[in-house]
Amino acid sequence: MIQNIEILMKKELRKKATIYNNSYKWGKGEEADLIRTMSSEELSDSVKQILKGINLEDGAWIFGYGSLMWNPDFKLIEKRKAYLEGYHRSLCLKSIVYRGSPDYHGLVFGLDIGDSCEGMAYRIAEENIHSEMQKIWEREMFAGTYIPTWVNVTTKKGDISAVTFVINHEHENYIPDLDIKEIAKRVVRAKGTRGSCRDYVRNTVKSLQLLGLRDPILEKLINLI
Repeated sequence: MIQNIEILMKKELRKKATIYNNSYKWGKGEEADLIRTMSSEELSDSVKQILKGINLEDGAWIFGYGSLMWNPDFKLIEKRKAYLEGYHRSLCLKSIVYRGSPDYHGLVFGLDIGDSCEGMAYRIAEENIHSEMQKIWEREMFAGTYIPTWVNVTTKKGDISAVTFVINHEHENYIPDLDIKEIAKRVVRAKGTRGSCRDYVRNTVKSLQLLGLRDPILEKLINLI
């Protein structure tokens, strides 16, 4: 019975990912332009800067903790469950387009300082690094809400260095220390061009569960909503 449920959940997540990949260009279009603060040229320069001086013979790793877990949408050659110490997953970023609106903002994940976080590490082949990193930057970095950061993550095959996206504390849409009841209220009501905030959170929790990973705060939030 449990196995059948897991199979259905995996099919649902794959279906959602396929829809997103086929029907949407991350960080592009009129909606993205409403909140864009970085051009494609600036994003490309940012990619070059984060890779400067790094040995890329074995490729480069990306650590995903939110939608990158269930919809990576870039070419990868390896993936591993990963544990990050010193940062935690947090619904601390106001969303006024994708998961909310200017009238009623939603919340999306950022990686904030403190505690720990379980997620997925993805390896990009050396020959694809710049093109695939550009895709990821167009998706995650176009509004300046995150700071790309090299972190050390632990996997069953050993520790690796990966790039992840830490919340920008100086950004106007950063909202720290929200009460979990206020977060639940936002998650239940907010909707944007990419769908409801509720689905966004549920997909993340489902991904964690399927991977055998945990986030006690998110589990508590799911019970509230």
